[in-house]
Amino acid sequence: MSNNHQRVKEDGPEYRSVMMGPSANHSMLRSLSPSVKKLGHPQTTSPSSCSGRQSLTESDTPSRRWELKELPKLPADHMLVRPNVYVGDASPQLVADRICNTLRMLAISADYKALEGENALLAETQNGAKFAVRLFGQNNMAVVEIQRQAGCSFEFRDAAKAILRSAKGLQHRAAPGRRFTIPSTLPKRSHEVHQKCIQDDFRIAYRMLSSGKSDAQALALESMEKMTKSCVTKDAAAKKVLGDCLKQLLSVLDTYSADQSISQEESCQSYNLRQKVFAVLANSCEAIGKPELAAILSTDDNDLKTRSFLCILLSSLREAPLKPHDAFQAVRCLRYLLISKEVEIAMIEMSAIEVISSARAAGSDCHGALESESRKLMTQLQNVC
Repeated sequence: MSNNHQRVKEDGPEYRSVMMGPSANHSMLRSLSPSVKKLGHPQTTSPSSCSGRQSLTESDTPSRRWELKELPKLPADHMLVRPNVYVGDASPQLVADRICNTLRMLAISADYKALEGENALLAETQNGAKFAVRLFGQNNMAVVEIQRQAGCSFEFRDAAKAILRSAKGLQHRAAPGRRFTIPSTLPKRSHEVHQKCIQDDFRIAYRMLSSGKSDAQALALESMEKMTKSCVTKDAAAKKVLGDCLKQLLSVLDTYSADQSISQEESCQSYNLRQKVFAVLANSCEAIGKPELAAILSTDDNDLKTRSFLCILLSSLREAPLKPHDAFQAVRCLRYLLISKEVEIAMIEMSAIEVISSARAAGSDCHGALESESRKLMTQLQNVC
């Protein structure tokens, strides 16, 4: 069989935790990598003629956030980390535009000024996985390197694989969901048993949330977020959140929203806690259903429809260009709260439509999920005006 018909495995992040054995010479690794990686996409093949390739061109990007200047040559002493890929059939700026479009589609925020002096950006997923994306030049090719900084390694691998595919002009392919089935020999738990487990787990999470320690509160919010999103009895967990736990959640939110005399590290942590509080509340409003949510909001003393809480949500929307994940969860909260007539009136009086429009514009630039939710919220609000 000729070499032209050989099937070459697509480049992507390697699922490994540590490289065993002696490392090869740096220059040898770089000299080997391009020749291997170029086999998958020969220079003689047009990008538009390859199966599964994107037809993205320079004019397809409505706003360019990552402006490349002179592409630096890969330093001789730089050890490329994995995942990485070499792209030889597109200009470096087109590669950067492809990466930015994919980050927006996956709702991954990007800071283009965090790594000044480099052709690089710092990205963060909604669940807190952080990584740097760098571009170099080598042998008339663009070298894309992705390095994990913090967060879940599994989430990083999925994001890195999607980014590397887009850098080469390939369509994004969603990773199949992983399902772990319970063996049939084990007895199935009843709905009552599930609810009892939720009550026990929620009691532990509530105690951690009330501890006053930020680390314990973060763990409690993560547990509540999962209970109100993916568990079998998420409606039961949602009722506990909107009933027994609501005042404590808003107290945590007020604490970290009002304190302006905190360090940069503490500010980042408080931002993450605010985002998790918004996510727990939005998940709970979605899980409980419209009739029950309307009944809860109809009470006179419900804190979710107060102007102080609505002001916090709108303040997060104003910060959408800097904190898109926070704004995304805040928009979700507002969408569900609009079921209340009092919230509708307050939003109109506070000129919320302008703030939402600004958040939608920020989402169209860097966060696809924020743009979609903001558009839905604007439609809801315009219908009641």
